[in-house]
This record gives sequence, C-alpha cells and structure tokens, in this order.
Amino acid sequence: MLAAPTGAGKTALVRELDPSRFEILSFDSRQIYKELSIGTAAPTPEDVQRIPHHLVSLLSPAESVHAGMYTRLAEEAIDGVISRGRIPVLTAGTGFYLNAFLFGMFPVPTISEQIKQKVESLSMEERIEELKRLDPKALEKIFPNDNYRYGRALEVNLMGTVWSELKLEEGGGAVSSRNLKILGAYFLDLDRKELYSRIDARAKQMIEAGMAEEARRVAKEYGEDCPGLQSLGYNFALENIKGTSNLETFFGNLSQSHRNYAKRQITWFRKQKFLEPIHPKEAYDKIKKI
Repeated sequence: MLAAPTGAGKTALVRELDPSRFEILSFDSRQIYKELSIGTAAPTPEDVQRIPHHLVSLLSPAESVHAGMYTRLAEEAIDGVISRGRIPVLTAGTGFYLNAFLFGMFPVPTISEQIKQKVESLSMEERIEELKRLDPKALEKIFPNDNYRYGRALEVNLMGTVWSELKLEEGGGAVSSRNLKILGAYFLDLDRKELYSRIDARAKQMIEAGMAEEARRVAKEYGEDCPGLQSLGYNFALENIKGTSNLETFFGNLSQSHRNYAKRQITWFRKQKFLEPIHPKEAYDKIKKI
C-alpha cells in the first residue's frame, strides 16, 4: 500500500514493479475519469501496458463518483487481482476513499427529498458558504472545487449530523470482509522543497501537454459544470482557454493549488497510524521484496 501527496512520484515508482507479481489499484478520485489524463496526471498508456492499473480512466466526466461507488469498484478489482494470483498494490492520493475501502464506510443518515432538492438548488459558492457556517472543518477534508462532495457534506449537516465528525464503522471494509493481510503500508514523505519543485515541474508539463485544450474538449462535450471538470486546476485551465488569464497566471494558479492540496494530503496521511513515512526509493525496495 502506497499513499502520497500529489507530485510525489508514486506512479513512477509502481511502474517499475514486476508485472508478473503485482497489479495496481488506484485510489484517486480524479484519475478515475476518462478524457482527463493530462490534468489528473493519470498513468500513461505505456504505464498501463507495463503493469496493470485498475480504477484509472474508467468513468465518463459526466458521472459523479463517491466513496460507496469507489468501494464497490475496488472490491471487484481486488477480487480479480487475487484470483489471478497477483499481489494488489493500493496507491492512494485520495485517502478518504482508501480508508472507506479498507476499514468501512461512514454511517451517514438518510437524506430527505426536501434537503436533497434544497442543496441541489445551491451553487458551489453557496454550498461552501453554508458549510463555513455549519461545519467549517468539512472544508479542510474536501478536495478543492469538489461540488458533489460539498453537496453531500451539506446534506448530512442539514439532517442534523456533523459531517466532519463522522467515524468509520468498526469491522467494515475489505480488511474484514476479504480477510486482507496488509504486507506494507507506506506514505511517501518527501522534503517539502523537493516536493514543491516536483509540483512546479508537473504543472509546467501539464500546461505544455495541453491541459487547457483538454478542458475545452471536455467542457464542450459534457458542460463546464460536469463532475470531471471539478478536478483540481481545471477551473484555471478554462480561464486560460477563454483568454481571461495568460500562461504565467495559469502556471502560478495551477502550481499553487497543487501545493495547497499537497499540504492537506500530507496532514491527513500523517494522522493515519497504519502508514509508515518513508522515502520513495526505500518504499520501492520494500514493496518489490514482498
């Protein structure tokens, strides 16, 4: 199991594992979308050909994804990997989904139709303002611009349950239901200066590879408000393609948003006691020896 903040290099690391022994299960709420490979830094076709990756480029940008759906897809994928006699390597940028799969779902209340309609009528900015009032800690746990997750958190709060205080149900998840044995659980803990340098390089690479044009194509096909384009940084890509920002501003905003997100990921992963902080090279050596 390998968790890492954005830009830390987990995709490059698992690419080198022995494909006759390992297959990859990706827990990334953005890389699951098709047609958005540039801005989500999804594994390349060459990566996937080198070693099987699951839960990558699977859903249309028009589809919403949530922890329950992701867990069901992950259960199907891991059963297939095990049936082939391979070792599943779980890679995670979205720790919330990883924990839900491993240890169980959060017990959320049933949402009334009235609350659903009320939240559905709100813009993303209005949902954020309501969450600031009702449950400000929720905003620390939600992926930036994830309008669907803002809505889900707000629905729970309006039903009288504080979303940010929900706890995982004991005894749930694949560790229990599939009797999984975790052979190693690592968090790629890079020096902050090195990580930020990698993030800057990745942002530059995304722009040069055509992230703005990718955003334009998807917006034309599915609409600017489609779930896929709520992924980190696509709002800046759309601004650029519309001519409301230049390349310098696009790069600055994209890089800074990824840095901010990486900080939040690091904080979250460091709180997970089952994850061992480790340097990428040491993690690779440990995983390949399993």
